[in-house]
Amino acid sequence: MQFNFLDGFSKIQDKLPKSFDLLISCDCSSFDRLGIEKGDFEIVNIDHHKSNEYFGNINVVEPNFSSAGLVVYILLEENKVKIPKKSAISLYTSIVEDTGFFRYGGIGSYTFKVVSKLVEIGVNPESVAQKIKSNEPLCKVRLRAFMLSNFELKNDAKIASIIITKEALKKSGATRKDTKNIVYELLDIVNVEVALMVLELDGYCKISLRSNALKDVSKISKVYGGGGHKGAAGFEVYETDYKKIEKEIIKRIESL
Repeated sequence: MQFNFLDGFSKIQDKLPKSFDLLISCDCSSFDRLGIEKGDFEIVNIDHHKSNEYFGNINVVEPNFSSAGLVVYILLEENKVKIPKKSAISLYTSIVEDTGFFRYGGIGSYTFKVVSKLVEIGVNPESVAQKIKSNEPLCKVRLRAFMLSNFELKNDAKIASIIITKEALKKSGATRKDTKNIVYELLDIVNVEVALMVLELDGYCKISLRSNALKDVSKISKVYGGGGHKGAAGFEVYETDYKKIEKEIIKRIESL
């Protein structure tokens, strides 16, 4: 519920209507990652991942942009659409969340120019940060405590790795969505260049990779059909042996 302060949040649903003519995809690099079947509808594909497969009837993809929110902003600006304060808050939130509050790679001066314009419209950065970062559920805090107590250092402490099992999720009361970005904290450890999280799920494992500017983890993600950026990438592997997967990916990290 971190984002329930955004305008229109209560209207979000987790299923599509029975019939529709247009689907707008945001921040998704391939059609299969949408988790839906193809149908009789047009697709507008808005994204910033360099791994985007241009699956839309209309593709607005800017691989050099730091976030999908930035692409949306440009669309509005180019079409001379006036951005109200509520929409500015949503766009700002999209940009800071997608960039890890400006920690991920690919952030240039243009990102900050747009953010500055959004602040001029009325966005309060302190308020947004407070609502996102200081509104975490207890289960996520417990999961973070598990991670910080159980991670391992590999390759002369250049790699930090954590396996989060289904049992660990159950004990903390957390769900898959509560694991989002927590692995980034392992990258804060001195000397660590890459942080790896292997999340055990039913019949497969979700992999999250974070790195500093020295390693491009998106190269590993591509091997497994995933997506992401140089400093933040992820993918899924249909393998239940999470220790085997961890070992395999660590070897790939070492070969970067």
